[in-house]
Amino acid sequence: MRGDEKSQLFGLARGKSAAGRAVGSVKDMDWHVYLAKARNNVRTAQGAYDQGDFDSCASRAYFAVFQVEIAALIKLTEFRQDRWGHDRVQEEFNRKLIRSRKLFPSALRFIHNDLIGRRHIADYTDQHLSARTAERCLKHAIDMVATIAGVLEKP
Repeated sequence: MRGDEKSQLFGLARGKSAAGRAVGSVKDMDWHVYLAKARNNVRTAQGAYDQGDFDSCASRAYFAVFQVEIAALIKLTEFRQDRWGHDRVQEEFNRKLIRSRKLFPSALRFIHNDLIGRRHIADYTDQHLSARTAERCLKHAIDMVATIAGVLEKP
């Protein structure tokens, strides 16, 4: 099936989602989606840790942090991207929400870089992460997602 046929089949032609909502507008991004993805990745990281898959735990912990930063940027700033670059997300999160507006504690500014480094080891090298390292990654992700969600979900 060609791409345009898939789009029509799933109602994605002419800028509509499968639910009939307009899609494609960077301005209309929904932060709830990224927060849900972050929480799902925390659960997946926890499950991987529980099964002794420490590399996958660290990888999913990183993506939880990355996605919760995107959620915060969408809800709390005007910064948008068609494609969310990892370095740019961290840079803008730190600049706009930690340093400028001081909405989040400065301790959060190092977590993204630490976890992406661990993820690169886990995903792209012949090394395995230890249980202790994975546990730290998971803890950082849980703490960061909880901290940011607490701000995002305030009425």
